[in-house]
Amino acid sequence: MAQFWMNNDGLPLQFGTDKTRPDLGGDYVMFGPNRVFETFINLGATSFGSGAIQNPGLPLNGSWAGTNFGTAGIVSQTSLFPLQPTAPVTQASSAGLLTLVNPQLYIDQIDFEVVIAATAGTGGATGLFGIGLATINPSTGLFVKVTPNSDVQLMGAATNAKMAAGMHYTFYSDGSIFGTGGVTTANQPTAGSWLGAVPLVTNSITPLPTHAYVYATTTGGPYTGTNAGGLMKLRVYYNWYGVINQ
Repeated sequence: MAQFWMNNDGLPLQFGTDKTRPDLGGDYVMFGPNRVFETFINLGATSFGSGAIQNPGLPLNGSWAGTNFGTAGIVSQTSLFPLQPTAPVTQASSAGLLTLVNPQLYIDQIDFEVVIAATAGTGGATGLFGIGLATINPSTGLFVKVTPNSDVQLMGAATNAKMAAGMHYTFYSDGSIFGTGGVTTANQPTAGSWLGAVPLVTNSITPLPTHAYVYATTTGGPYTGTNAGGLMKLRVYYNWYGVINQ
């Protein structure tokens, strides 16, 4: 973490080799109410440009460590995903009044598409374990997994067979799916746990974090060795509704 720190505004800063590593993510506004978080996910070590500094491959889920971006599998060093600051409102009160005191975070849709096919190599990788969210524990300066639903907030498991070139999957907030393999869950990767109303963060951190880094981990082993790797793209469509308090 020596080349990375959070400033007093809660913004991530890098220098040295961390600063020169290509950043794969971004967050942008759409016409209408939604915003989109978008990022590439490189399964194995990937160099964007001849002789460029490599983006490391993803860690095995069982070897996840919050010591730095690489060991935590964080795919973007500067693009942060928002977190729910209060428990989501799911129904009206007993008096029949629906009261939205605080902003509510809602994920409408998540897209996952394969740009370059997943190839296991010799490291034993069998697929993605999932795509989750990590934040920084201010008392230790280390990354920690966001709770609840660690590792799979944005997407669950995807085998190598489900990450062939050109495959595309769309997950909706009502639990329905669309894309390669039809519309049955047996033919799809596992949807993320946070589709729809995003739950309140439950980490034992004071104050509760408001933003998090997106990370991914593998199953079976890392993507290393001959021809190992693959390149995916993740898009998360989300919006806020309710009163914005300032």
